[in-house]
Amino acid sequence: MAAELACATKERWAERYLMDDQPTPDSIKGVAALNKGIKLLTAIADAEVPPTVRDLSDQTMLPRPTIYRLLAALTEAGLVRQSSGHTYQLGATLVTIAHRALDQMDIRDIAHEHLLKLRDETGETVHLAVFSNDAMLYVDNIESRERVRMKCSLGVSVPLHTTAVGKAYLAFSPQDQRDSALERLRLDDVTGHSITSRDALRAQIAEAAHRGWTTDEEENERDIFCFGAPILDRRGNAVAAASISIPRFRLRPMAEQVYVAPLLEATTNVSRILGYRPNLSGAKAKAAVAG
Repeated sequence: MAAELACATKERWAERYLMDDQPTPDSIKGVAALNKGIKLLTAIADAEVPPTVRDLSDQTMLPRPTIYRLLAALTEAGLVRQSSGHTYQLGATLVTIAHRALDQMDIRDIAHEHLLKLRDETGETVHLAVFSNDAMLYVDNIESRERVRMKCSLGVSVPLHTTAVGKAYLAFSPQDQRDSALERLRLDDVTGHSITSRDALRAQIAEAAHRGWTTDEEENERDIFCFGAPILDRRGNAVAAASISIPRFRLRPMAEQVYVAPLLEATTNVSRILGYRPNLSGAKAKAAVAG
């Protein structure tokens, strides 16, 4: 009898537990409203100019009464704000959340899968470097599968003026930081091909800023050619740089198509994750050239 009672009690408890775990009509409605709210926030974020309710309805295919109701809730939470002309923009609370999310990101984690794809597409060694103590510090590298390849250990620092990652980083740094770094640099000749003129270095940096990528033509290591491009934050400033390193004898024709195009695709994808949008930061290259 006691065993039967215990079994019945377990069955009732299990039934109650399973019922509690099932979605209710209210929870389903809540998820649907959340999805609509996210859809609305995405539409506002992607708009080139602050959208109106009509714009948002056309973009999301949501009825206007629903949009008004969602906007009221999002505005109260600080996720959206109404600007002049009955248009809407992202609110301060959402911007704060986004900035905290970006601060918590590790550039290596974000970039690795894109660099891996770049290595596989080009067949050559790929590096990721960040600025540190007036040099570039390698924080990730994915080696070529070829028997002859460039090898470099993590944590190694390389000069700014002799490397593709260094020149790419300088080209897209804020002008005051770039000028300050250039003044401090010792322009040592590392290989016999290195830049030793400050004017020549400035010219290469200006060219890199204009086209979005740069080169190292045996300037840091003999018989090694490199192509580099910056990884940009939401303001269009460099936070890191990536490069492809190729032994001279294996350098293929049509380098821009074979190496530069996939490099720019990888760095652009990582930059977009960090919040960079070309249409919002398009003046960056002009500012760098002017500097």
